[in-house]
Amino acid sequence: MKYALLAVAAVGFVACEDDEPSSVSIFTEDTAVMSEFDAWLMRHYVEPFNIRFEYRMPDRETNFGYWVSPPPVHKAIEIAKSIKFGTIDTMIEMMSNGVEGEDPTLFVKTYFPKQLFIVGNHEVSNTGTVVLGSAENGLKINIFGAKYFDRENPESVTGLLLHEFTHILDGTYPVPAEFRQITPNDYVGSRYTSLGGDFLEKGFISNYGRSSVAEDIAEIGGRAVSATDEEWEELFRQAGEEGAAKLRQKRQIVRDWLMNSFGVDADKWVRIYKRRMNELKTIDWDNLED
Repeated sequence: MKYALLAVAAVGFVACEDDEPSSVSIFTEDTAVMSEFDAWLMRHYVEPFNIRFEYRMPDRETNFGYWVSPPPVHKAIEIAKSIKFGTIDTMIEMMSNGVEGEDPTLFVKTYFPKQLFIVGNHEVSNTGTVVLGSAENGLKINIFGAKYFDRENPESVTGLLLHEFTHILDGTYPVPAEFRQITPNDYVGSRYTSLGGDFLEKGFISNYGRSSVAEDIAEIGGRAVSATDEEWEELFRQAGEEGAAKLRQKRQIVRDWLMNSFGVDADKWVRIYKRRMNELKTIDWDNLED
């Protein structure tokens, strides 16, 4: 410590002897060169929506409790295109009613998180639980496991995003309290990882939905805007009479909440989402000039 103090003092003494201040600043900025992908993100995320798509994984944004790595750039590009075409553009089309003077982008601008943070690998807890994604304070969504993304299965990311986006909407205007009264005694916290496969019979979309009311809402909400009536009917069939009754109640509460709180037509969202998921397979993944 004494050596460090002396070194600082010596530097200060030399600096005082200079008649003219140095033109070289002691403060430097780490400015990365903008790539073609960065320019694409600027056009499609930053300029229209003020959304930052962070794929370089700066230390300040990471969770130091896990070993994490940035995603391969080509995977980040595929995820960025999938989210833009399959999620953001879906919302804009869904909110467009052809009314003069309307701004169909307002829903995205108001509620969509301002940062998407893309991580190459998954976060794995000390209990072996794999974290696929998370939402933070309505401003940020983390997407883990990007290096495993398969563009032939884009819903692995778009579906995850709908789950996390439901958390954000629920944090803005909460789902009505009667939702939690449908299965009040079946939430089990972290024990959901050791449960069997009877979640549908108990009125849940997945075992993960049994971890908490918030996750139950997010699971139902994500499926409410991405699954067709036929897909829901198959879930009801598998759930049996009692489980189906609970799932129907949860789904209806979420659908009504989306319409009453945000003006969202869940049926319209599903139709557009399904169509865009099919169209997504035909886009030019390598084109960054659009």
